[in-house]
Amino acid sequence: MTSWLRGRCVGKGAFGVVNAAVSRADGRVFAVKSVDRGLGHPRRLEALENEIEILKRVASPHVVAYLGDDVTFEHGGTASFRNLHLEFMPGGTVADLDRADVDESLVRRYAWCLVSALRDVHARGFVHCDVKGRNVLLSGNRSEAKLADFGSAVEVEVPQDLLPRGSPMWMAPEVVLRERQGPESDMWSLGCTVIEIVNGKPPWEDHGVDTLSRIGYSDELPEFPSKLSELGKDFLEKCLRREWRERWSCDQLLQHPFLLPYAVVESSPRCVLDWVDSEFAESEHNDLEEEGGWLEFNRNENSVKSRIRKLATESRVNWETQGWEAVREVELKEESWSSRTTGETEEGVNWEFSNVVGVGSCGECWNCEGVNREIEEFGEECKRGGGWERGILIIYSCKTLIRCYLLLLIYLNTLWFWIIYGVYLCLLEKCVMQLRERRNWVECIRN
Repeated sequence: MTSWLRGRCVGKGAFGVVNAAVSRADGRVFAVKSVDRGLGHPRRLEALENEIEILKRVASPHVVAYLGDDVTFEHGGTASFRNLHLEFMPGGTVADLDRADVDESLVRRYAWCLVSALRDVHARGFVHCDVKGRNVLLSGNRSEAKLADFGSAVEVEVPQDLLPRGSPMWMAPEVVLRERQGPESDMWSLGCTVIEIVNGKPPWEDHGVDTLSRIGYSDELPEFPSKLSELGKDFLEKCLRREWRERWSCDQLLQHPFLLPYAVVESSPRCVLDWVDSEFAESEHNDLEEEGGWLEFNRNENSVKSRIRKLATESRVNWETQGWEAVREVELKEESWSSRTTGETEEGVNWEFSNVVGVGSCGECWNCEGVNREIEEFGEECKRGGGWERGILIIYSCKTLIRCYLLLLIYLNTLWFWIIYGVYLCLLEKCVMQLRERRNWVECIRN
């Protein structure tokens, strides 16, 4: 106890007591989970040692951080405690939340934190085995949730005794039946925890053996909260499938539309919407500052939904004037208007072009017969009121359609939709370049 001071009790569990603690060196506050080694509870001590070893190997921003461990002698040296030092989460647990403060956006946020935590835990080769509301801790402003209490966790590759681990009301059917307990079992417990966050109570009513029989031997599922949206119920359905092979993994759930507003864009862009430019970065930074208290939580996140909304609703490019460079230039001679088809002459621009830069579509110079014929055709189109104006209207109509299409991508995030969108961008760019080129020719003719 020479390096830190034990404070008030902030929690009790089956395997130990948690106290707030203060470091003597720098005044930092942290949490200490302790087991009295002299009381003769070998299972509690074993669970704490198991948690220490696992937290040393699991590094995740969504898991309560391991800060160290030690043994202390207290009460005049008569009591010996094994201690685990943890990150202090002053917001309590999700089980303690006032249901009046819980809306669907908060449920989505906590669900995303939990799925992200389980993804990191499973990637390290562990199964948590006891995912529930009491083991999900909150930050001071309750904007962030972290997974805690790894006393029941096991390694996936280590042979198990198939004894059920965890809390019965959150156990998966295969765990109750003692068939297996793997990452898929955590997915079931995750679905039960989301129901608990919404309702403020366990997913099943506790009737002892009868409830365990319903979980393990019936075809029943926990009742989905009625106030949860259809998207949220679909998310629960992906977690709470009685056949463990059919449950979605963490990677799949992170792509579910229910969690999409909190999805993280990888640093290496996979499509144009993932690219981080200065305009997006600056606007997102300002938005986070205005929200107050969210900048730290979202510092490393790029909102896909926000990007799509910006691209779909803001006028970022003027297809007529901005961002175009002249590739072919034409010098005109101010002579009499000479029509090759009628032979009539008026004052205007000569159809003969001189000092032309570039190569025609037939491979010769721009003065070739094929190009001159094309110029004449565009001249006639212009006189009839057609030409490039209709093309520009088509482009703007396409822009309106693609805005609606981009908004659909928020909810229908599939590979085919992205492929179709990429093909559309290529065709749109080619179309605009052609229209731009044709417009220049018509303007030359008019002048």
